[in-house]
Amino acid sequence: MHAANEPGAPAARRSPLLAAVLSGLFPGLGQLYNRERLKALLFLIGGVVTAVGPLSPLDVDIDLDNPAAGMRNVLLASLPFLIVALWSVFDAYRTARRYASTASSRS
Repeated sequence: MHAANEPGAPAARRSPLLAAVLSGLFPGLGQLYNRERLKALLFLIGGVVTAVGPLSPLDVDIDLDNPAAGMRNVLLASLPFLIVALWSVFDAYRTARRYASTASSRS
């Protein structure tokens, strides 16, 4: 059993909305708020790799003669980051909600 302030301890009474907003700012921040360090690190790495790393949509060239096709390519290249980001938001919200309901049922 973990002590309340011990690293890795369940995040009692965490706000699901705040966890989701933090993960919406950048993947992994909501997991860090929920005290899930390993999961936060994995989401942060996934976010960095898909945002500015080798899977970055910033490397997509936009042809000025056909900007619609270029924007479509940017949106398609952004899908990996959007998937990681939405997964992070959903996971942070769900985890904080689960911890909040567990903490309230213990009280």
